[in-house]
Amino acid sequence: MLKLFLIEFLIICNITITAQNNFSFSNDVYSGINSAVLSPAEPFLNPNPWDINLFSPDVFLQNDYAYISQSSIMGLRNATIETANPKKGITGENQTNVFDFYKKDKVNFLFSSDIMGPSFSIITNFREKKYVFGIFTRLRSQASVLDLDNYFKYGNQMISQPDYYEMKPFSSIIMNWNEIGLNAATTIFHYSNKQWVIGLNLKYEMGLDAAHIISQQNITLTATEPDLGTNPDKKNIYASDYNVSVNYITNYNSEKKSYDYKQNGMGLGADLGLTMVDKNPGENEYESRFSFNILDLGFVNFKQGLNHNFVNGNKIWLQNNPDFENLEIEGPEQYLKLLSKEAYADEKRSFTSNGFKIGLPTSLYFNYSRRIKENHFINFNWIQRIPVLENSLKRNNSMNINYSVQKAVIGYGISTNLSEYRNIQFGGYFRIGPLILGSENAFPLLFKQKKLHAAHFYLAIKLYPFWDNEMKRHRRKKCDCEK
Repeated sequence: MLKLFLIEFLIICNITITAQNNFSFSNDVYSGINSAVLSPAEPFLNPNPWDINLFSPDVFLQNDYAYISQSSIMGLRNATIETANPKKGITGENQTNVFDFYKKDKVNFLFSSDIMGPSFSIITNFREKKYVFGIFTRLRSQASVLDLDNYFKYGNQMISQPDYYEMKPFSSIIMNWNEIGLNAATTIFHYSNKQWVIGLNLKYEMGLDAAHIISQQNITLTATEPDLGTNPDKKNIYASDYNVSVNYITNYNSEKKSYDYKQNGMGLGADLGLTMVDKNPGENEYESRFSFNILDLGFVNFKQGLNHNFVNGNKIWLQNNPDFENLEIEGPEQYLKLLSKEAYADEKRSFTSNGFKIGLPTSLYFNYSRRIKENHFINFNWIQRIPVLENSLKRNNSMNINYSVQKAVIGYGISTNLSEYRNIQFGGYFRIGPLILGSENAFPLLFKQKKLHAAHFYLAIKLYPFWDNEMKRHRRKKCDCEK
C-alpha cells in the first residue's frame, strides 16, 4: 500500500503543468471569458462587446516535501540534476542542482492544472436589458495530500527505519478531466443605487483518470534486519493493522506504455457569483466592486472505476519481498493483486466493486476592488477550499493583494500572494494587445532559490477589440441630427 501511494506521489511530483488561477489578470476588467472560471459575473463588466480566448495555460508548482537546491526554473533547462545521497555527501545543503527532501514530520502536496482552450463571451441586449453569454473549454488536473505522515523521510535521509512505527491515517486524491461550461450573467435588484450582477456557470465534466487512496486508521509498520547477502541499507518492512481503500481508473496502457485518451466518467458542475458594483452615473470606471463566488459545486462519476479494500488481513511484507522485488510491475491492478495475495492468500479478495465518485474542488472566492485614480485599481482576493463531498479534491487556499493599471490596449500590475496562508510569493502581470503574461510567484522563474519548490507562470493568447473603446463605438453610431 505504501508503494502504491509512492507511485501516485511520484506521478504528482513529475507533473510539469500545474496551476492556480491568476488573480492579477482575472481582476482586469478586460480579462473577459478568462475570469469567468473564477468569478462568473466578471465577464459582464468587460467594456468590450466580445472576447475570445485561444489558449491559456496557467502553470503552478508547490510542495513542502522535495526541492532542487540553488536553482531557478529557467536555469533547469541546462542543468544536470542529481538526487541527494547523504552517505556520499551529496545533499541540497552543500551542492547546487540537487534534488533533495525536507525532513518534516508531515508534508503536503497540492497542485492543479487548468488549461483553457477555445472560449468566447459576447454581450447582447434583450428587451432593453444587458446580458453576457459565453462558452469555455478546459483541461483540468488536480491532486491533494494534506498533512501526510512522512514515513518516507527515513529513506530520503538514508537512515534505518525504526523497528516500530505507526503511520497516521491519510487521504490522497487525484483526477484529470475535461470541462465544457456555459457562462451567463446579467443585472438584478434594479431598484438599488448599486449595480448588482449575478453570474452562473453550468459545466459538463468528462472524467479521464482518477485515484483515491484513504487509510482509515493507523498502519503498524515494523522493520527487521535484512537477510545476509541482501542490501544492508534496506530493512525488511511489514505492514499490519491496516484499513485502506483504493479506488482508481486510468487511461494509461501499461502494456503499450502509452496513453489511450477516452472518457471514463461524467458529471455536472456549477459556479455561482454575485458582484456589487459602485459606479457613478456617466462614469466609465467603477469606484469599488465586491464579489462573492461559490466555485466547483459538483462531481464526476466513474462507473467503471475499480475499488479495492484491505482490512486487517495478514501481515504484508512491503520491502525486500522477493515476490515484489524481482517482478516488473506493469500497472496498479497487478500490484493490488499481489497485495491481495499477501493479505488474504487470494489475489481477487481485495476487489470489492466497480464505480466511485470524485467531488470537484469546491471553494469560496471573495474579491474587493477599489479605484485609486483613473485606470488604477487595488484588488484584494481570498479563496478558501470547502470540500463538500467526502471524496472531494482540495485546491490551495490563497490570499492575494495586487495593484493594477487597466487600459484598453495595455494593462499591468504587481501582486503579493499568500499560498496556504504561510508561503509568501510576489509576482504580477503584463497585457499588451492579444498577449498576456503573468505570475503570482515570479522570483523562482528567473532567480536562483536556495530551495526551489514552487513557481507560477501564466500565459494567454486572446482576440478582442483592443484597439476599440466605448467612446469610439459611440461616435460611430448613426444619428438623426435633424430631430
